[in-house]
Amino acid sequence: MRLPRDYYHAFLGNGHDAVLIGYTGAMVPDRPPNGWHPYLDRCQWYKSDRYYPEDRLVDVVPPRHPPFGTALPKDGKPWAELAPLGYTAYEVEVEGQAGQVQAFAQTFVPEEGTVYTTVDWGVARAEVTTFLCPDRPLLVIRYRFDRPVRLRVWAAPGVWHEEGHETDPFDALTFLEGRPAAFYRLSPYQGFIEVALAEAQRWGREGKVWWLEGEGTAFTHYFAIVDDYAGPLDPDLIPRAMAEGPEALHAQTRAFWQAYFAASRFEIPDPVFDRVYRTSRYLFKATQNPVSGGLPVGNLRLTWSSHLFWDAYFIHRALLEANHRAEAEAAVGFFLRTREVAERHAREDFDAPGLKWDWELTHRGEPAYGVWVHQKEQVHNNAAYANMLFQQYAFTRDRRILEQVFPLLEGLAVFFLHAVVEETPLGLEIRPMVGVDERPVRVRNEGITLAGTIRLLERYVQAARLLGREDGWVERSAQVAAGLRRALDRLYNGRYFQASEEEDRLNVSSLAPIYPMEVIRPGDPRALQTVRAYRERYAGRMVGHGNSEWGFPWAAAALATIQAWQGDGEGAWQTLQEIRPAFSMHGGIAETVDSEGRWNMQYFGTAHGALCTALHHLVVQTREDGIHIGTSLPAAWESGTWENWLGNGLLLSGEWDRQRNRLEVLLRNPTAKPIPVRLWIGRMEGEFTVAPGEARRFQTPLF
Repeated sequence: MRLPRDYYHAFLGNGHDAVLIGYTGAMVPDRPPNGWHPYLDRCQWYKSDRYYPEDRLVDVVPPRHPPFGTALPKDGKPWAELAPLGYTAYEVEVEGQAGQVQAFAQTFVPEEGTVYTTVDWGVARAEVTTFLCPDRPLLVIRYRFDRPVRLRVWAAPGVWHEEGHETDPFDALTFLEGRPAAFYRLSPYQGFIEVALAEAQRWGREGKVWWLEGEGTAFTHYFAIVDDYAGPLDPDLIPRAMAEGPEALHAQTRAFWQAYFAASRFEIPDPVFDRVYRTSRYLFKATQNPVSGGLPVGNLRLTWSSHLFWDAYFIHRALLEANHRAEAEAAVGFFLRTREVAERHAREDFDAPGLKWDWELTHRGEPAYGVWVHQKEQVHNNAAYANMLFQQYAFTRDRRILEQVFPLLEGLAVFFLHAVVEETPLGLEIRPMVGVDERPVRVRNEGITLAGTIRLLERYVQAARLLGREDGWVERSAQVAAGLRRALDRLYNGRYFQASEEEDRLNVSSLAPIYPMEVIRPGDPRALQTVRAYRERYAGRMVGHGNSEWGFPWAAAALATIQAWQGDGEGAWQTLQEIRPAFSMHGGIAETVDSEGRWNMQYFGTAHGALCTALHHLVVQTREDGIHIGTSLPAAWESGTWENWLGNGLLLSGEWDRQRNRLEVLLRNPTAKPIPVRLWIGRMEGEFTVAPGEARRFQTPLF
């Protein structure tokens, strides 16, 4: 059977656990076909912060193609590589004839956290329902066959095959004699793995692989991997789940995801982007660590090992825009929780006061970048964290949040003033730092770092004035931000903002001053020229990083966001449509697409977050100068609705209809204080104050 070109395994997650589900509705060993890169994920079970033992990393680190030829010394920094913990699958037999998959149809429903699969095994046809429980590490698979079959379920701890960089991670395994289960030890954690088939009539084990068999037309298959990471080890999870029953477990799972999605609604008038948008919202919750609150790029092995770094900004903004306030606040809590780690890093690695978070952190706050140790000199991630800290207040107008994060903003500002900004004959500048391209080369006045420093200092000043905490540090920060703006002005070469003082070329640092750092207004002539140069660089194809021919969906989405801000809805929509080759059949997005159209990985959270914001901004834009609604709708979007988006503390709902030339908007103030706001709604502009609990409705021509 040849799989579809856009096939990739379906992703299920609950924050702690991540599972890839294949085309059978269970887990399969197949790697993505058609010549795609061979080191992508098989269907495995992963857990956040459960890594290969450090002494085994020489053998297991996969080829990541770092941007340098020779590995740098680790300098004491660990590399935390996620460990594949186990897998489970099934086979079908009818009257002694083994089934072979002839065809399949599969649908992932994000609002139910469920994968629905129809599989033609040749000898029988199966309807398979697969879900991962949101509140426990339990995978449940239900089968309904169109005729009686012999079903064989099998499972094992570790990897499918020990080869190359895929090796079993466990320090110890102890198999139980009386049930298909085993205890394991993985570095500091004790764990337990078990498989069950409710209708099994016999079971056994061959080596590390358990098998269970039964006959009939309906079966329920359970698989659990538990450990003592967040509490006592629970080896009785499956027996209790079986007592509850699969119907109750599935109802609980559907109710959980339906409640999450009820926070807001968006009907996108394009079925492909609608599917990707819904999958994106699922992914944000499914990957967010429920203990730390950290928002990783993903929690699969090739999506940066579940760690948190600057890309969290894109996911955080998309969460806020979609009114997922609790999840966004939990992400901010990660920084509150790891403040001492940031203080120690600033002191020990830079001999500076203040706060500086490592380039890549585990959910427990440990650095995790091995031979990428030069990345500690990359600081634009910390500027993006300042964006996150302040925007939690800016979107919610919750003063409590601002008071909580103010010490973090101040600590970041103090660090940047001591360790990043320097005085030169030309004025205030950014000292040579590692840039956004991640090479071990330091460049002066790198665009994203320069713009990010301005953004951080100005946000700190803004927060201090809102809270009435102005002092010498605040005054100094305002002066430095003004001085650095002059350095940023020098990066504009008449056609675009160049990557750095020493690199007259386009890359993401050219866009960063406009978005995500927002220190150059989108209507600034230099912003217009930079966008034009970027579009010309990638005319007629997926936008890339700027300095390669590959497509980068997250960079394209950032560009589309700027185009929407500039009122160019048609251009923004064209930029977004060019991302389509990066989409998988279940709504995943790749990080990159090479010159031959191959993905490098799927379910890349940065791309999902950036795309969601770009799609939001075609309809509603929450900006420094106010809220713009319906000013960038592309002509192809003839009608649509949105409900309960968040902006400036207000809940925003509305609908548009091009045929009737009508735009309706409803603003509601859920806070206890009046909220003044400047609005652009279609052709209407005005300043309003929305009283606590008030709902204000507007209707205006769309064009």
